Amino acid sequence: MLKLEFKDRRQPGVWLVESVFTIGSGTRNHLVIDDDSVGEAHAEIRLVDSQLYLKDLGSFKGTFVGGQKVVDNFQLRSGDIIGVGGVELEISDPKTRPTTAGVAKAKSDWSLTAIGGDMQGRTIMIHGSMTFGRSSNCDIIIDGEYMSRRHAELSLKGGGLRIVDLGSSNGTCVNGKKVNEHQLKPGDKISFDKSVFLVAGPVGEVAATNFLDDEEEATMFRAVAPMPKAPPPKIQSTEPVSIKQAEGNVSAVSDGPKGGRFGMIAVVVIVVAVAAAVAGYMVVVGI
Repeated sequence: MLKLEFKDRRQPGVWLVESVFTIGSGTRNHLVIDDDSVGEAHAEIRLVDSQLYLKDLGSFKGTFVGGQKVVDNFQLRSGDIIGVGGVELEISDPKTRPTTAGVAKAKSDWSLTAIGGDMQGRTIMIHGSMTFGRSSNCDIIIDGEYMSRRHAELSLKGGGLRIVDLGSSNGTCVNGKKVNEHQLKPGDKISFDKSVFLVAGPVGEVAATNFLDDEEEATMFRAVAPMPKAPPPKIQSTEPVSIKQAEGNVSAVSDGPKGGRFGMIAVVVIVVAVAAAVAGYMVVVGI
């Protein structure tokens, strides 16, 4: 539940529990502001599905949020500063307000690092809800040609980080795609105009992401199916060749006319050699 308070604390704050909450100098309003710059029925805040929407009721001095003029159905969030005439009001959430002044913010596991644009090299730690835009009332001021006064908002909830586009003229991109709302994860890239931010998150989530990436790469090199085993080499038989097999081999070699002629020549040569050897022996022994 949110509360509407005077920024200078001139009056007690009021809980925004009505479906239609009116603001003005007239006595019939839920919040009566006794100031010459405030119209009798100046503005109203509607509560729809737990969301707050601001509307100007045709006031002379106008209604503003963060310096941006509001006409109809401007969504309000905790931390917004509403200008009603010359009076400033603040939307606050007492649950998130620090109980002691000067208490340091808790360490955040989420951060943004600018990797493009005028803020390149700067790292921003994320705490609670933070707004981006050209307005000096934004948490992160980006003075770009295509930036809206209130462009987008980052919010931490349940340990996660979410980005919401606040109706900007040129949109909010995550990883190159325009989004209205998006749950961020480490490694995402947010871009507004020419500014690009790299999202860094809890170490555990980064480690898990790296582990998955390694597994995916390993899968790419894994064999689709086991390779078949090569058949065992054939062992040549060492059994002795039988006489009949030898004769068959000889006969196979000597088959045909050429084989017979060569066989005859071989026999003649052998006979001549034997005769010469015998003759030489006889000469030696004197027979």
